[in-house]
Amino acid sequence: MGRRYHLSKAVSKDQTNEILKELTERGDVKTASISDDGRYLHVDTIDGEFSVVMYSAVNICSRIANCELSFEGFDYTA
Repeated sequence: MGRRYHLSKAVSKDQTNEILKELTERGDVKTASISDDGRYLHVDTIDGEFSVVMYSAVNICSRIANCELSFEGFDYTA
């Protein structure tokens, strides 16, 4: 089961690609995607531990797109 996070602002396609590239390079991320409208990040981890992954995700999103993340809910489709 993954988790869904709301981005504080919509990210561009280039920002989406860069964010996802950095996230998926991590060894503990099973899947990561950003919605077509650029407003939601969907993440699932290999071991079910999200704290370290999301710490990185917050920093990556802040650095690349100058946006913040907030927990939206559980993603049963990830």
